Amino acid sequence: MRQSSPKYGVYRHNSVADSAAPAMKPAVSIIIPTCANAARVPFLRRAIASILSNQGGLALPVVAVNGSSYVPEFLEELRSRPDIRCLYMEQAGTTSARLAARRTVDSEFFGMLDDDDEYLPGGIAAQIRPMLADPTIDAVVANGYRRENGKDALLFSGFSRSRRDPLSSLMELPWLNSGALLCRSAAVPTSYLEVPRSMELTYMAMKLALTRKLHFVDTPTYVWHRDTPESLSRSKRYMEGAPDGIGRMMKLNPPARIKRRLAQKRAASLHSLSDWERADGNYGAAWRYHLRSLLSLHGFKYLSYTRHLVRFSREAAL
Repeated sequence: MRQSSPKYGVYRHNSVADSAAPAMKPAVSIIIPTCANAARVPFLRRAIASILSNQGGLALPVVAVNGSSYVPEFLEELRSRPDIRCLYMEQAGTTSARLAARRTVDSEFFGMLDDDDEYLPGGIAAQIRPMLADPTIDAVVANGYRRENGKDALLFSGFSRSRRDPLSSLMELPWLNSGALLCRSAAVPTSYLEVPRSMELTYMAMKLALTRKLHFVDTPTYVWHRDTPESLSRSKRYMEGAPDGIGRMMKLNPPARIKRRLAQKRAASLHSLSDWERADGNYGAAWRYHLRSLLSLHGFKYLSYTRHLVRFSREAAL
């Protein structure tokens, strides 16, 4: 089912990158969803700077501000800048903001970047290079660095090996981060961003792997910041959406071996939610998630947890 369009206003400006670049250079739009609140503004400035600096004039940031927690002065600044395309949506939500921004893309290529991450110098050029050399490639997925506590580590070793079997690889490591992906706009239409609210990039990765020609490159092109405050991927609300996200992946009709792994992951996500609720003292919710895990495929492995949940429930009632 298609998501309903949120109410949004589009502020379009001529891009400095477009006007400064040679006529034959391809245009790239980089979508950045953000709530643009006070805590996120410094990170967002860094993300935008990484797109506009040291990228050869290739890219235009498309900033999708969503929700009501934004800093008004900063939103006005974004609206006034000639080197940025800015959207505002009253409806809060990263997935709907990305989708709305994708609908405005009119460039040959597009990518996505979280507001707290950044491109490395020359990263966008490294991503676009394979698609310029081979017009049959629909999207490029690149390696990156994970930065935590001031230290960088390569995300994936031997990343290019993922091209041999992207689906099986995806079951073992989440190879799609937002800064990793660059798409040919004509080959990856808006429908690819109609995703569940949780595990949205894994869902998109699976859909791309099933239907499009991907190219994987080992070259690190971005930095994934893991110690940013207010990380949505570590929130309880995000985890609550995981079983549905995995269920929607199963409906993409992947090969049987992938469906089995997804069923195992769905049962594990339900069990994790049960244990989370148990730790919070919400025993009613803990039992509901536990029973759902038992009734799901591959949920039998969590049967022994039942006696522990019974014991914890009794102790809490005393």
